[in-house]
Amino acid sequence: MSEPRTLIGLISRRSRGILVAAAIMTLIGLALMVWSMAQPTPMPVILAMSVGQGLGILAFLLFGIAALVDLLRQQREAGAHDAAVSSGIPEAAPDLPAPAARSAGASREASP
Repeated sequence: MSEPRTLIGLISRRSRGILVAAAIMTLIGLALMVWSMAQPTPMPVILAMSVGQGLGILAFLLFGIAALVDLLRQQREAGAHDAAVSSGIPEAAPDLPAPAARSAGASREASP
């Protein structure tokens, strides 16, 4: 049970590096696609269709994993916050504005 948590923690700590790697792979894949459009000979087209698409898919998966782990981390933090609130640990109360004073005429108009 602890193995998935350690994997999520590892990805969470390295999420910025994962996102940078995904962005670089995306740019390389796009460069291969542009090259195949600028020079439509067999080699650039084959590279764009295989290597470029593979890099794009891998970059998308890395981005999705980093986003999912960040979402899980936020839910875990929100759950810890909710558990602390329900256990009775005092929290600083927000400053609420004072209720607006009602005039006597306004209350008579609202009543039937």
